[in-house]
Amino acid sequence: MTGEFALGSFLSRWGTRARHDLSASKSATFTLAELIAMAEPEARRRWRALSLGYADPRGAGWLRAAIAARHDGAAADDVLCCAGAQEALACVVRALLAPGDHAIVVVPIYQPTEHAVTSICAATGVPLEEGHGAWHLDIDRVAAAIRPATRLLLMNFPNSPTGATLEPGVLAALVALCRRHGIWLVNDEVYRVMASDRTPPPVADVYERGISVDAVSKGFGLPGLRAGWAVCRDRVVLARMLHAKSGLSSCLGAANEVLAHIALRAEASIIARNRAIARANLGLLREVLTRHSALFDGDTGQSLAFAAPRYRAAGDAGAFAIDLVRAAGVLLLPSGLWRSHLAPVPVNRLRIGLGVPGFGPALQALDAHLVGRRRQVLHAGVRKIALHKLLRPRSSGGDGRCIAANGHEAGDPDARVRLPLHGLSS
Repeated sequence: MTGEFALGSFLSRWGTRARHDLSASKSATFTLAELIAMAEPEARRRWRALSLGYADPRGAGWLRAAIAARHDGAAADDVLCCAGAQEALACVVRALLAPGDHAIVVVPIYQPTEHAVTSICAATGVPLEEGHGAWHLDIDRVAAAIRPATRLLLMNFPNSPTGATLEPGVLAALVALCRRHGIWLVNDEVYRVMASDRTPPPVADVYERGISVDAVSKGFGLPGLRAGWAVCRDRVVLARMLHAKSGLSSCLGAANEVLAHIALRAEASIIARNRAIARANLGLLREVLTRHSALFDGDTGQSLAFAAPRYRAAGDAGAFAIDLVRAAGVLLLPSGLWRSHLAPVPVNRLRIGLGVPGFGPALQALDAHLVGRRRQVLHAGVRKIALHKLLRPRSSGGDGRCIAANGHEAGDPDARVRLPLHGLSS
């Protein structure tokens, strides 16, 4: 991609400095042995007899059937498996867009996803709007961005890094708008299973031109499998997506297909475990944020994948994040890393991953850093007040001259030099 990938650069520079990583949005992961232990008898037989040859470019039929079962009325032939959600999104935009077309992108969104669109055609960004303690997508702004050449609307709900969800009524209005103009509606839904509030159905379930992209990387906690997919009811478009995929990866790894299928069959127990971990971590985080309410507000977002509190202090949330990893070894992500060439993004949010087991030590390090920072600020304030009192005129000489607190005439160039500062040392 052209230009800096801000998030990747930040992680490359500061990730190695971190002793406590709160940057990840994935859930708690599993070992291979733990995942195999969840397998049903048929999956165990498939694993033992696994051939390591080339797999079906579309994805194994039994894997696509398991994915389709998560959708209302979908069939295995409505699914294309890819090497992660990012490849699936790349296949979708390559299948739908051409030079001369126009797309609408809801921001913030993952930078490589935006680039997948802007590298092909013109695009207009529509930013999420914040108000009354929540994020909103303004349908009127989306409608105003539509052009005669608009072919696709791309979004990420539940959203990273804001944690925003799309309300059912807003989704219905969005579908009606897209249907009226013949626009494809593509949603990156990788955080859907970790939404904390009621989330609307996948777009592929409610719109004939809706395409849902998902993966086992985030809510399932299995990014190492690189197993993602797109669900689309239009077989012609799916064929074009498969053609685009042939220029990227030819197929998923055979072992990854079996393991992803095991995870999907065990989805209920995996997601219940990961949501329980995230809820417990969110409760601990809220306690810390409450203790430091001068720096953060209490709005943590609507996701159990990560919290997104607003940084309230003067200065930049990005500068705070860098100071935090330098001083305390705690890594979290400022929202400005989701920068866009299409529209402004929030720069005062901090994305804090909630999926890590053993969240306590990282929060203790964060809390200790914030306490130390507050003491520094208070101490600096006390010194400033004390210095001001020492310099304040105390009395007037007989000739009308002002005498400072240390006995020097006000304005005497030696007055500041000879101040008795020994009493102010910490």
